[in-house]
Amino acid sequence: MDRNLLFNELLVTLTQENDIHQDMIDAATDIHNCARGDDIDGLKRNCSIFDNHISGLEKAEERRADICERLRCVLGDKAPSGRLLSIIEHSEPQVREKLRNLRAALMERVEKLKALNTSNIVLFRETLGGIGASMDMIKLSMTPKTGYRYKGDVKPRGSNVSLFNEVV
Repeated sequence: MDRNLLFNELLVTLTQENDIHQDMIDAATDIHNCARGDDIDGLKRNCSIFDNHISGLEKAEERRADICERLRCVLGDKAPSGRLLSIIEHSEPQVREKLRNLRAALMERVEKLKALNTSNIVLFRETLGGIGASMDMIKLSMTPKTGYRYKGDVKPRGSNVSLFNEVV
Protein backbone atom coordinates (compact mmCIF):
# COMPACT_ATOMS: atom_id res chain seq x y z
CA MET A 1 0.00 0.00 0.00
CA ASP A 2 1.17 3.49 -0.77
CA ARG A 3 2.85 5.28 2.10
CA ASN A 4 0.90 8.51 1.51
CA LEU A 5 -2.39 6.62 1.65
CA LEU A 6 -1.41 5.13 5.00
CA PHE A 7 -0.53 8.55 6.39
CA ASN A 8 -3.84 9.95 5.13
CA GLU A 9 -5.65 7.02 6.72
CA LEU A 10 -3.81 7.78 9.96
CA LEU A 11 -4.99 11.41 9.70
CA VAL A 12 -8.60 10.29 9.34
CA THR A 13 -8.33 7.83 12.24
CA LEU A 14 -6.73 10.39 14.57
CA THR A 15 -9.47 12.87 13.66
CA GLN A 16 -12.10 10.25 14.51
CA GLU A 17 -10.39 9.47 17.83
CA ASN A 18 -10.36 13.18 18.69
CA ASP A 19 -14.06 13.47 17.87
CA ILE A 20 -14.92 10.39 19.95
CA HIS A 21 -12.91 11.70 22.89
CA GLN A 22 -14.70 15.03 22.69
CA ASP A 23 -18.05 13.21 22.65
CA MET A 24 -16.94 11.22 25.70
CA ILE A 25 -15.91 14.43 27.48
CA ASP A 26 -19.34 15.89 26.76
CA ALA A 27 -21.07 12.73 28.01
CA ALA A 28 -18.92 12.60 31.17
CA THR A 29 -19.73 16.25 31.87
CA ASP A 30 -23.44 15.53 31.41
CA ILE A 31 -23.15 12.49 33.71
CA HIS A 32 -21.60 14.71 36.37
CA ASN A 33 -24.31 17.35 36.00
CA CYS A 34 -27.10 14.74 36.08
CA ALA A 35 -25.64 13.13 39.20
CA ARG A 36 -25.42 16.47 40.98
CA GLY A 37 -28.94 17.39 39.85
CA ASP A 38 -30.55 14.05 40.80
CA ASP A 39 -31.58 13.46 37.17
CA ILE A 40 -31.71 9.65 37.07
CA ASP A 41 -33.16 9.45 33.54
CA GLY A 42 -30.46 11.78 32.23
CA LEU A 43 -27.84 9.75 34.09
CA LYS A 44 -29.03 6.50 32.46
CA ARG A 45 -29.14 8.12 29.02
CA ASN A 46 -25.67 9.65 29.29
CA CYS A 47 -24.13 6.47 30.70
CA SER A 48 -25.50 4.60 27.67
CA ILE A 49 -24.07 7.26 25.35
CA PHE A 50 -20.71 7.05 27.13
CA ASP A 51 -20.65 3.24 26.78
CA ASN A 52 -21.41 3.48 23.06
CA HIS A 53 -18.52 5.89 22.61
CA ILE A 54 -16.20 3.49 24.41
CA SER A 55 -16.91 0.75 21.89
CA GLY A 56 -16.37 3.22 19.03
CA LEU A 57 -13.11 4.34 20.59
CA GLU A 58 -11.87 0.76 20.90
CA LYS A 59 -12.45 0.21 17.18
CA ALA A 60 -10.69 3.46 16.28
CA GLU A 61 -7.71 2.58 18.48
CA GLU A 62 -7.47 -0.84 16.85
CA ARG A 63 -7.50 0.81 13.40
CA ARG A 64 -4.78 3.25 14.49
CA ALA A 65 -2.63 0.42 15.87
CA ASP A 66 -3.05 -1.51 12.61
CA ILE A 67 -2.11 1.55 10.52
CA CYS A 68 0.92 2.24 12.72
CA GLU A 69 2.04 -1.38 12.35
CA ARG A 70 1.72 -1.20 8.57
CA LEU A 71 3.60 2.11 8.54
CA ARG A 72 6.31 0.61 10.74
CA CYS A 73 6.75 -2.15 8.17
CA VAL A 74 6.87 0.37 5.32
CA LEU A 75 9.30 2.70 7.12
CA GLY A 76 11.51 -0.17 8.28
CA ASP A 77 14.51 0.99 10.31
CA LYS A 78 13.36 4.62 10.34
CA ALA A 79 10.63 3.85 12.89
CA PRO A 80 11.57 0.54 14.52
CA SER A 81 9.38 1.05 17.60
CA GLY A 82 6.20 1.63 15.61
CA ARG A 83 5.13 4.29 18.10
CA LEU A 84 2.90 7.04 16.81
CA LEU A 85 5.37 9.80 17.62
CA SER A 86 8.26 8.16 15.74
CA ILE A 87 5.98 7.43 12.78
CA ILE A 88 4.83 11.06 12.70
CA GLU A 89 8.45 12.23 12.63
CA HIS A 90 9.00 10.21 9.46
CA SER A 91 5.82 11.30 7.70
CA GLU A 92 5.66 13.51 4.66
CA PRO A 93 6.14 17.22 5.47
CA GLN A 94 2.67 18.18 4.20
CA VAL A 95 0.93 15.92 6.78
CA ARG A 96 3.49 15.98 9.59
CA GLU A 97 2.20 19.16 11.24
CA LYS A 98 -1.42 18.01 10.99
CA LEU A 99 -0.52 14.69 12.61
CA ARG A 100 1.42 16.43 15.38
CA ASN A 101 -1.52 18.74 16.09
CA LEU A 102 -4.01 15.88 16.10
CA ARG A 103 -1.81 13.87 18.46
CA ALA A 104 -1.39 16.85 20.80
CA ALA A 105 -5.14 17.52 20.79
CA LEU A 106 -5.80 13.84 21.47
CA MET A 107 -3.43 13.84 24.45
CA GLU A 108 -5.16 16.94 25.87
CA ARG A 109 -8.57 15.33 25.50
CA VAL A 110 -7.37 12.12 27.13
CA GLU A 111 -6.11 14.09 30.14
CA LYS A 112 -9.36 16.05 30.38
CA LEU A 113 -11.40 12.84 30.19
CA LYS A 114 -9.26 11.25 32.90
CA ALA A 115 -9.90 14.22 35.19
CA LEU A 116 -13.66 14.11 34.54
CA ASN A 117 -13.81 10.37 35.14
CA THR A 118 -11.88 10.75 38.39
CA SER A 119 -14.25 13.50 39.49
CA ASN A 120 -17.27 11.33 38.67
CA ILE A 121 -15.80 8.37 40.55
CA VAL A 122 -15.28 10.52 43.65
CA LEU A 123 -18.81 11.94 43.35
CA PHE A 124 -20.39 8.49 43.07
CA ARG A 125 -18.30 7.01 45.90
CA GLU A 126 -19.30 9.86 48.20
CA THR A 127 -22.94 9.52 47.20
CA LEU A 128 -22.94 5.75 47.69
CA GLY A 129 -21.18 6.20 51.05
CA GLY A 130 -23.93 8.57 52.15
CA ILE A 131 -26.61 6.17 51.00
CA GLY A 132 -24.88 3.33 52.83
CA ALA A 133 -24.70 5.37 56.04
CA SER A 134 -28.42 6.16 55.76
CA MET A 135 -29.21 2.47 55.25
CA ASP A 136 -27.11 1.54 58.28
CA MET A 137 -28.98 4.12 60.35
CA ILE A 138 -32.32 2.71 59.22
CA LYS A 139 -31.23 -0.87 59.97
CA LEU A 140 -29.98 0.15 63.41
CA SER A 141 -33.23 1.91 64.24
CA MET A 142 -35.25 -1.16 63.26
CA THR A 143 -33.51 -3.55 65.70
CA PRO A 144 -35.59 -4.07 68.85
CA LYS A 145 -34.27 -2.48 72.03
CA THR A 146 -35.56 -2.23 75.54
CA GLY A 147 -35.40 1.22 76.96
CA TYR A 148 -37.17 3.82 79.04
CA ARG A 149 -39.28 6.55 77.60
CA TYR A 150 -39.30 10.10 78.88
CA LYS A 151 -42.25 9.14 81.15
CA GLY A 152 -40.22 6.41 82.85
CA ASP A 153 -42.19 3.49 81.45
CA VAL A 154 -40.51 0.63 79.61
CA LYS A 155 -40.67 0.73 75.86
CA PRO A 156 -41.91 -2.59 74.47
CA ARG A 157 -39.43 -4.73 72.53
CA GLY A 158 -39.95 -5.13 68.81
CA SER A 159 -42.06 -2.05 68.22
CA ASN A 160 -39.15 0.25 67.46
CA VAL A 161 -39.71 1.57 63.94
CA SER A 162 -38.57 5.10 64.61
CA LEU A 163 -35.37 6.56 63.24
CA PHE A 164 -34.90 8.37 66.54
CA ASN A 165 -33.36 6.46 69.38
CA GLU A 166 -35.38 6.85 72.57
CA VAL A 167 -33.02 4.75 74.68
CA VAL A 168 -31.49 6.69 77.56
